[in-house]
Amino acid sequence: LAHHFTTGPLRTLIVASDPHSHVFPTEILRRWNGTDGLVIHEWRDEDYIDAGERLQIDETVADVETHGDQAPLRGHQIRQIIFIKRCFWKLREMGRTWTMHIDTDEYLTFNPGSEHEPRPPLLFHPYVEWAVQSNYRLNMDKIKNVRIKQWGAVGQKIEEGALQYDPPLNIDDRYTPAEKNWQRRAEKIAQVRSRLPQVGEMTIMEFIRREKRHVPFVDRHGFFLPRVLFSSKLSNRAVAERGVPPNFDAFRFDTLRFRHHAPMGMMLHNKHGKSFLDVSQLTKESHIYRYMHEHSRSIMNIHNLLVEGRLNEMFLSEEGRKTILPFNSALFRVHHYVGSEESFNAKEDTRRNLDKYSFAGRNSFKILYEDDNLCSWVRAFVSAVGQKKAKYLLAGAADPAMNTKEGLAKIYLS
Repeated sequence: LAHHFTTGPLRTLIVASDPHSHVFPTEILRRWNGTDGLVIHEWRDEDYIDAGERLQIDETVADVETHGDQAPLRGHQIRQIIFIKRCFWKLREMGRTWTMHIDTDEYLTFNPGSEHEPRPPLLFHPYVEWAVQSNYRLNMDKIKNVRIKQWGAVGQKIEEGALQYDPPLNIDDRYTPAEKNWQRRAEKIAQVRSRLPQVGEMTIMEFIRREKRHVPFVDRHGFFLPRVLFSSKLSNRAVAERGVPPNFDAFRFDTLRFRHHAPMGMMLHNKHGKSFLDVSQLTKESHIYRYMHEHSRSIMNIHNLLVEGRLNEMFLSEEGRKTILPFNSALFRVHHYVGSEESFNAKEDTRRNLDKYSFAGRNSFKILYEDDNLCSWVRAFVSAVGQKKAKYLLAGAADPAMNTKEGLAKIYLS
């Protein structure tokens, strides 16, 4: 909350609380509500789910014959789709613009160039960067692009660092007209990317307003952003402390104490990205209102709020290629933190019974890189609100003991 308040700047927040949660964020949200114009709405089911939808969710959860042990997850996914639709439309009615649907362990930030990002940029098909080890495997029989077919055979070795991808030189004549157009567009975006500020120098909205007459903002109202997964390996404390003012503990912030991440742009650990879009441009004909419903294949993936179909299918479409950017052409990215083992295990999620979603599975990186892109936001936050108010707003941050009703009440009353 403090990060997005500072770097966004976040000024309107709608939170959906799961009715099965043991702890609700109400007390923390009350503390923040009204800070520098921040408006927070906490929705319970009755605020956005009607009787028919409630019945549908209950029937889905109970339908073990069809969904097996995934029935609760299917019901949860329907709730998510309903929330996204109502939330985005509410924000549109309120006159809001750029909006992110995000989890509490994710942080939207700039995506500056890095020595650790995929090289070469692999600009000519988004699938190359995101679907090598996807759960949604691409049907190679339907792919005509020779480079994509070749990538399928070597992608895992590249992700694991066992092989360096070195494409052939002087192959411009092999590119299709669509690929050449994509390349020209990527070059324009690279110019904008070269002007990305450091976190704390400018907010995301200030940057968008400054660059609104340039590609991609001039003709796109939404982007599919890559995620970068950060492991639970602790940073060197001396390095982490550089990011906080005196009298603040850097290890109270996941963005500072966890700086080691999986290879950028690779699917094996980072998984699917998130959508970032201008809700003022939504209509009832937009993707999330036309295609995302209980009988849609899109319900399986709330990450994609921009184009029709599941992720592997939208990569095949020309519209998808216009909408989605490879890692090296993305102006923003999402940092996703596994967090500490204690905080990770405090969350109940049936998916975490699977090895790949377990604490150990999320930390099974073969190669780790370090990133300090978010090292300065705490100083910017404290500078903006003052030390006294910063400590008041941050009370209990990164403290697993606060994952109790008593802990949250203690925050509110302190």
